[in-house]
Amino acid sequence: MSDADPVARADAAASSLAGAARLAFGYEPAEGGGQDRIRIPMGGNHRVGGLNDIQKARLIGAFLELKPERGERLVLLGVEVDGLGAAERAALRARIAFLPAAGGLISSLNAWENIVLPLGFHNPKRLPGTAAQVHDLLGRLGADPGNLLAKLPERMSRFEMKLTGYVRILLENPELVLIEDLFGGLGAGERVDAAGFPAAYQTRCPGGTMVQLESGPVPSTSEGEQHAS
Repeated sequence: MSDADPVARADAAASSLAGAARLAFGYEPAEGGGQDRIRIPMGGNHRVGGLNDIQKARLIGAFLELKPERGERLVLLGVEVDGLGAAERAALRARIAFLPAAGGLISSLNAWENIVLPLGFHNPKRLPGTAAQVHDLLGRLGADPGNLLAKLPERMSRFEMKLTGYVRILLENPELVLIEDLFGGLGAGERVDAAGFPAAYQTRCPGGTMVQLESGPVPSTSEGEQHAS
């Protein structure tokens, strides 16, 4: 069981993110925002459930832009985001990754291109040996590389789109991964395969932190759970 702090409703007496340096993901909404604050410690796999569409969009927007809205506070990997300079934001952004519900793929590129081209642009030194890593990851996560890698997104299943985007993320070795609705739109068998995503991340990035954002209630699990109203 994770030692993630339970989420308490933000109020005037408890409106600050304590121990920010120990947080992988800390979020405190603007006063009166109708959402609980979130405190995710470093390491492990955590889920935040009960988010409505507006709350989830605000969280994802703050994460991606590294710019919380007025009255909000955001901590990523122990760093208070507000007030960071451009170079500091770029350095922090390189340490985090986000997987959208539909995988975040470019429609005109096949799976292989969606995986490798971003890596070649951001981390060209990591390209040697990439093909073997991609085939290994896809196989361990329930896909046939020979069948998937040549597909365009329009011909992929929902699971294949998520998986392609996820393998792309794994190759970047991020310290913090945010995943939107991991199990959304998946069949029973696909949900079993997707349940292996966190273990694959922890194997590749020991000490890394994964946070799953869920629109509905969080299923019973031994992993760290937090809930937003």
